[in-house]
Amino acid sequence: MLKNISKLMNSIIFKLLVTLLLGFFFGHLLPSSIQSILYAISLSLKETLIFLLPVIIFSCIFSCLLSFKSDVFKFIIILLVCIALSGYISTFISYNVSKFALSGFNNIQEAQGTVTGTLTPYWEFKFPTLISNNFALFSGFIAGLIFSKFRNHHVEVFADKMRTFVTLFLNKVFVPVLPLFALGFVIKLESDGILSVIIRSYFPLVVAIILTEVLYISLLYFIGAGFSPKKFLYFAKNVLPAGMMGFSTMSSMAALPLTIRAAEKNTGQIDLSRTIAPATVNVHLVGDSIAVPMIALAIMATFGLAFPDLSTFMIFASYFVIAKFAVAGIPGGGIVVMIPILEKYLGFSPEMSGLITAIYILLDPLNTTANVLGNGAFAILTTKIFKKKNKTSTQAA
Repeated sequence: MLKNISKLMNSIIFKLLVTLLLGFFFGHLLPSSIQSILYAISLSLKETLIFLLPVIIFSCIFSCLLSFKSDVFKFIIILLVCIALSGYISTFISYNVSKFALSGFNNIQEAQGTVTGTLTPYWEFKFPTLISNNFALFSGFIAGLIFSKFRNHHVEVFADKMRTFVTLFLNKVFVPVLPLFALGFVIKLESDGILSVIIRSYFPLVVAIILTEVLYISLLYFIGAGFSPKKFLYFAKNVLPAGMMGFSTMSSMAALPLTIRAAEKNTGQIDLSRTIAPATVNVHLVGDSIAVPMIALAIMATFGLAFPDLSTFMIFASYFVIAKFAVAGIPGGGIVVMIPILEKYLGFSPEMSGLITAIYILLDPLNTTANVLGNGAFAILTTKIFKKKNKTSTQAA
């Protein structure tokens, strides 16, 4: 019991929640100079992260594509297309649901009208942009595809070292300072009179995210089951232990053994299951594809920004889907690489970026569960595609 309590208190979610509560209830009691310094620290941490982000993006995408151990190039391409298509579908579902679910997120201007002053950072600095995130994104993708076809041991060792370095940086540096990263932005929002409005408004958002994830993932399993209720229940029984593991550990990777076992039972294809599930565990993220756009669009509404039109959202969705290949499997890893995309294509401010980071991490258990269950459905559907393709190829031969 004491061990479980200690583990909970040491978790990043507990620390972040305590930080947010302290900032909300006691932040205004701090001297204005301290508030300004804390806000400056948050901005400085964000600037440092953005400066290092091209390296993070390139190494994660590059090593991710090289991790596809199959030497069949067509298999990799088909799998990547399926992952991207799944990401697009769930992202646009999120967009359309948000049109109807965010009617209560338009009153932030009233709160802002009561603000008498604006908190400014004690200091501010900018790192130069050496490599654009888009260049890192596409170069990592192209290089990964090339070297997944033309395998080279030295290149794979280099990719592993890069991924190890990035993972150590995120785990040992970024994650430990996440509460401090969020604190300055919380104090800024509280100073501007916005935070209380956000807290009152965001419970319906959480309900909308959960309902959307449950209904969409259930639909995927029904499709995989050929709309047979009996088969659907069989699939659900097999995959639920993996979902529970994902919820309790907040890690799709920790749930991977159970995900593979469920995929083997649900598909009857051991080899395909043991290839698809590990290859997609950190890149096929149904929960993130639904939750992140919904949270982002809700934040835009509360900050008085217009709901993006379809063409604007399509550009955002394209980069969003590709960027998910650069996600690191750590708390907050799913949102780290998205911050520049949110700022460039949806007009996010630093405060909005800090807020979405905090909300994302607080919802991490729910989203991880959705990711794990979504991966189980993806294994069923893609196995059907590969079986059909192999059958067609055999008949043609």
